[in-house]
Amino acid sequence: MKRLNNLYYSKRIKELLAELQTAGTTLVVAPMGYGKTLAVQYFLQEQERCGKRVLRQSIYGAGAEAFWQGVCHSWQNTELGAALLQQSLPADANAKTLVLELFRQLLPQEPVYWFIDDLHLLESSEVIDFLFALSKAGFADLHLLLVSRGQIFDGSRLLELGRKVFCLDKHDLALQRDELAEYSSRCGLQLTSQQLDALHEACEGWFSVTYLNFLNYDRYQRFCLDTGSVYEMIANVLLRPLPSEQQRLLLLMGQPEEFTPEQVAYAYGTSCRESVGRLLECNAFIIRLANGRLRCHHMLKQATRHAFGLLPEAEQQMYFRRLGQWYAQQKEYEEALDWLYRGRDFDGLLAAVQQLRDWSMHPQHRQHLFDWLCECPPEILWQYPQAVLIIMRRMFSLNMVPEMLQVKEWYVTALERNTALSQRERDNYYGELEVILSFLAFNSITGMSEHHRRAYKLLSGAPQTLSKQGIWTFGAPSVLGLYLRTGCSLRQTVEDMQECMPPYYLLSGWHGAGAAELTEAEALLLQGRIDEMDMPLQKAYYQAEKHGQECITICCDFLEMQRNLFRGVYSSKAEAYSRHQWQLQPWKQSMLLNTADMCAGFYYALLGKPEYIPSWLTDGNGQQPSVLYPARPCRNYISAQCLLAQGQYTELLVRWSDWEQECRPYSNFLCLLYLQVQRAAAFAGRGDVTSCRASLKQALAMAEADKLVLPLAQNIALLRPYLEQEAQGECSAAAAAALRLGQQMEAGRGQIMSARFAEAGLQELTEQELQIAQLAAARHTNREIAQRLSLSEGTIKQYLNKIFAKLQIDAAAKNKRHQLERFFSNS
Repeated sequence: MKRLNNLYYSKRIKELLAELQTAGTTLVVAPMGYGKTLAVQYFLQEQERCGKRVLRQSIYGAGAEAFWQGVCHSWQNTELGAALLQQSLPADANAKTLVLELFRQLLPQEPVYWFIDDLHLLESSEVIDFLFALSKAGFADLHLLLVSRGQIFDGSRLLELGRKVFCLDKHDLALQRDELAEYSSRCGLQLTSQQLDALHEACEGWFSVTYLNFLNYDRYQRFCLDTGSVYEMIANVLLRPLPSEQQRLLLLMGQPEEFTPEQVAYAYGTSCRESVGRLLECNAFIIRLANGRLRCHHMLKQATRHAFGLLPEAEQQMYFRRLGQWYAQQKEYEEALDWLYRGRDFDGLLAAVQQLRDWSMHPQHRQHLFDWLCECPPEILWQYPQAVLIIMRRMFSLNMVPEMLQVKEWYVTALERNTALSQRERDNYYGELEVILSFLAFNSITGMSEHHRRAYKLLSGAPQTLSKQGIWTFGAPSVLGLYLRTGCSLRQTVEDMQECMPPYYLLSGWHGAGAAELTEAEALLLQGRIDEMDMPLQKAYYQAEKHGQECITICCDFLEMQRNLFRGVYSSKAEAYSRHQWQLQPWKQSMLLNTADMCAGFYYALLGKPEYIPSWLTDGNGQQPSVLYPARPCRNYISAQCLLAQGQYTELLVRWSDWEQECRPYSNFLCLLYLQVQRAAAFAGRGDVTSCRASLKQALAMAEADKLVLPLAQNIALLRPYLEQEAQGECSAAAAAALRLGQQMEAGRGQIMSARFAEAGLQELTEQELQIAQLAAARHTNREIAQRLSLSEGTIKQYLNKIFAKLQIDAAAKNKRHQLERFFSNS
């Protein structure tokens, strides 16, 4: 009896597969048709019989977003899956840190086999980076099985993983001569030794081609060893011999990535359950998945899609339309969209869009987003204003502003021509439109507020276009860095924020709570009014924590860190941020880890501890962690401050023009001021007096009207002599205020350094250096120390310079010995 569809695994293969039980990560890499997926599935079925947990994920497209959706789906119904849903694919070091921490904390306490198939279809280095990081972490109970046609990790990464990774390739999977004989015998074929030799030589152990030859031999008593293309073999052996109905059914099976028999029958349009069943029984290229659905092997899928493309266009559209309608009936609306569009069913398409209020959007939909509306007949479009609204919201998130404005006109027309809407429904639609249009007014507080107020009057409930869980600050640590647009507008900006945020809180359910109070506190800090900022800062903390606005809390911490420098108080929050020890929870968004890095980096730059600065803030290789576009100007001035702390003056000046340009689209005046001050400081560090003075004059002119002296004071170490000269010039008030505030910050910084780092610094001193330091702290002169130790004054001076460097005492400071005295009194 012929058993051609029976799967065959030799003893050798079974022994190799047994190794997967002890491997943290297994890489199965071989060309198509070598049985990679089937071999891994066989192993996993054995694990399931033993009660082990198995997760399966198949890759169907090149996009990283689709991959991450698959990750979340694989881990659904677990605590880890719920946490991963709150994240996106980690694209930088901080995001990887967060996601790996989630795995560490929330992995089930049992062995888990996670199988990811067809990785060669991905075109995302971020995915491979993530999988490498997961492999390197080596969680004891997690077994990662990765299958691909091409290389997954390069040689250096394989070397780094070492024994954590187990590899199988085509030589391991290929049928050997004796295995081919056993396989043919189990299939019920009686082949001669010569036939087996010829088949093995022609197929080279290629499992799929061997199977196709078995089918052909069973039907025609001959092999097809000279066929140039495996796809032509599939067409000749599996497709063309079928009756017309079964041919159409097989073509339909090859269209979706996964399918069910009922779906294929629905798309075909008549009752054909028996024909579907016969196809499934006699075709080993149709694979049954763990979720109960079926999938065509890639080779069969490619052959069927080619044949399907030769059908008349009207017939293709009919089948596409039916497939889309099937998905819509199953409430799989995102899957339905592309099929309905290809089937020209715009009525069904827009009806499906209306079900997608929280639409995450597949990558392929981005290409068609505007086409859907352009090609839709107007009489259909006018019946679906809600769908047009949802599409317009997605366009803004994709920065498709010109297209969005054009769709706005269609949206208004759709509302006016839809006579079935009640007045309340119409008002709600117009209210949602106002919310969307408010984003186009960023970063004008009053401009955005006008839209918010109109939306509040029109809406009868919470808008669908706003989420309290979104990051109100876009990841920036400074509110005024985002919203201070011009000079001479600080007070007005604070008043506008205080007036405009309460209506927004009502509209959004307290999204951004604490921002108004935070703006006032930041304005006072920028003016050097340190003691006046405590009350609004505490109010901001209270509101942010009460309403769960973590992004505002981090901004509060950023202000507190800077304020405490003037008071000589070390910030334990900065230390916690730099080590990511800040109440890491599963629902934290990775972007806030980058915000925390910016806070800590800026603080340690001002403190003079560049070794604590996160490296990505000063790396110039373009691999910086992601922040949303509006937050980039804030990131840039923080990076500039970090470069100054590291003495990388030339590097700052090289990047300055690009950073300055990024402040222009949204008129980020505060960020521009910081960059201008930092440019002057970089010139000072290089000894370019003329350029320093020119840049400093521009910075003073920008700071003068609103008394924004903080950026100048924070760079006092490099700018002091130039500010002293400018204190006699046109901007004398700003220069003098910056000098006073800078002196206060230096005193506070000195207290922190002596109190916090004295013991560590003193331990670095040699016995000779310690003796000299103690004498200098006791106010002995260099000559007196030299005489006592029988050394020259020049030698004592050299020793003291080394001592000041080890103890982090600013070499330019005038009170170095006073700071040294404080070191010994505190140690």
